Amino acid sequence: MIVPFSIRDFLDRAVTVYPDRVAVVDEPDQPAASWGELTYAEVMRLAQAQAARLDELDVPVGGRVAMVSQNAARLYTSFFGVSGWGRVFVPVNFRLAPAEVE
Repeated sequence: MIVPFSIRDFLDRAVTVYPDRVAVVDEPDQPAASWGELTYAEVMRLAQAQAARLDELDVPVGGRVAMVSQNAARLYTSFFGVSGWGRVFVPVNFRLAPAEVE
């Protein structure tokens, strides 16, 4: 029987099997402070915290959450924090001019 993996299932499995393995390495030369290396367990903790904050803000399941970011650990953890808890992650290219973001 084939059972599809959800985004959250993917992260849950990675945390169960490889909790201390490096999941993402942040680029040190970026405008925002680098987070360095994050393990799967740390990514899960940050994703859960973001999902909890979205709950506090009453962002509904199925609601859209846009994020302007470079390709960084924040984008990676936000992808899981938003999509992993049933919301729609909308990445916005940080190079766009304000008039282009609508």
